[in-house]
Amino acid sequence: MKKSSSYLFHCLALLLMLSLVRCANVVSPTGGPKDTVPPIVLHSTPQNQATNFSDKEIHITFDEYVTLNNPNKNILISPPLDNNPEYKLSGKSLIIKFKESLKPDVTYSINFGEAIKDLHEGNVFKDYSFVLSTGENIDTLTLQGKVLQAFDHNPSADFFVMLYTNDNDSVKIDSLPYLSKPYYITKTDKDGNFKFSGLKNDEYLIFALKDGNSNLKFDLPNEDIAFIDSLVCPIDNLQLTIDNDSIVSYTLYSFLEEDSIQRLLKKEVPEEGVLRFAFRYPAKDVKIEILETLPDTFAVFPTHSMNYDTITWYFSPNKDSLLLAINYDTLINDTSAMSLKVRKTNNRRNKKEETVKSLNVATNVSGGKLLPEQNLILSFKEPVTDVMMRDTSWYIVDKDTIINDLHFEKIDSFGLKYKLDKTFEPEKSYKIIIPDSVFFSFKGLTNDTTEIMFKVPALSEYGNIFVTVEKPDDVPQVIVELLDERDKLVRRHIITTTSKVDFKYLSPKKYKLKALFDRDGNGRWSPGDFSKKQLPEEVFYHKDVFDVKANWDIDLEEVWKF
Repeated sequence: MKKSSSYLFHCLALLLMLSLVRCANVVSPTGGPKDTVPPIVLHSTPQNQATNFSDKEIHITFDEYVTLNNPNKNILISPPLDNNPEYKLSGKSLIIKFKESLKPDVTYSINFGEAIKDLHEGNVFKDYSFVLSTGENIDTLTLQGKVLQAFDHNPSADFFVMLYTNDNDSVKIDSLPYLSKPYYITKTDKDGNFKFSGLKNDEYLIFALKDGNSNLKFDLPNEDIAFIDSLVCPIDNLQLTIDNDSIVSYTLYSFLEEDSIQRLLKKEVPEEGVLRFAFRYPAKDVKIEILETLPDTFAVFPTHSMNYDTITWYFSPNKDSLLLAINYDTLINDTSAMSLKVRKTNNRRNKKEETVKSLNVATNVSGGKLLPEQNLILSFKEPVTDVMMRDTSWYIVDKDTIINDLHFEKIDSFGLKYKLDKTFEPEKSYKIIIPDSVFFSFKGLTNDTTEIMFKVPALSEYGNIFVTVEKPDDVPQVIVELLDERDKLVRRHIITTTSKVDFKYLSPKKYKLKALFDRDGNGRWSPGDFSKKQLPEEVFYHKDVFDVKANWDIDLEEVWKF
């Protein structure tokens, strides 16, 4: 027994040693868990919230080595200085050296944004703020809010938000964003949020700017702006609103001002026999005159876009140039001989121009389908001046054929669009054959034989949205838009009174509702104008996203109010 026990003991010992040797593989040290903690301030000279500051330098010491990320861009000092301070690192300390004397009895806030990171892992010491006063007291009031894009309510990131005080007798406060740097400044984050601290108890003009030339002034026409049309007041951190027990917050809506001056943007010959004039605004009062005697063989057919900002002339292409005068008030005075030849582009292939052309016919058939209750519309690239229907037309419904039963009606004033005078039933297929030489254009072109095939799907394939929209008394009309999930416009209605709006025959997917207050009645959203204290037209989104399903109606019982 003793021998057997000893033998077993030695065997177990040997196995244990082998196991330890096998486990003793050489591996790299892990170094412990990754450092995710940002730097910590150990002490500073002067202390944060110091008063009676009169030195030229600030020393801030951290618990580890740090780096600075573009300090002149990411560090904001409010009120702004005329010259950026010098920022340098010494050991674990950041030294800020001012290049100018600070104003007396002023509270300065230094917001470091994302400028400070630890050396090894790049952990950001985000939104660290250092406050000091050159007087005996620290101003403690705050003001916060967000800046959103006026048209779609997306965040306006990296906007300077600026405050101006009415303490200048020679310059009106409304002119200060054009002429002067602000009294206080901060910047929006990626979500459009901003916050001021260390403010005096005063009234302020608040103005936001996407500064294009980094001078903190609104002096470029392509700078987006936002403002509130009344003065604002900061609050104490503990001051709450009575209604919702939350800190008072302001929302500004950013936009790019429109050039309010009527301009001729372009005059061109985009294709043979077409002369186009594009204007910044509707051009009903613009005069376009031909300043020469025309031959009998030259004719012009003028048309215009729906809102009159584009005027198109169709002409007989048998003349090389045309002497024109374009005039509007004192703003447009353009007199010149314009070439009527199409500008040639560089093509590798040498294509011979066709001597015989036909009139192209386009339709509103999409994917081989027409929606229920939708008319069949024919569109032409140039005005159709004559329709001569022939007895060889075909109208085929499923397998039933009717010959010589097509009738078209002009639906615009220029003959660019025609409607087939028929209704189409769901769950049926249609084939329409239009013979050649039915439609004759202004320039004498005519169509080739045209076949149009489509089907009208069953009503059960679609869903519908019905919503009653309340029009405010002080708004002339409201534009109600249906958007898909990517904010692409699907349908739109304009209402001039409180109305039930129908969005019918929608493909199954998710949709959003958007409303625009069309205060100027121009049928589109209009931005603001700071010089006129005119805010951008209001935009609202319905709180719900609508998941439309086939053969299902969404009928909102609650009136959409604003």
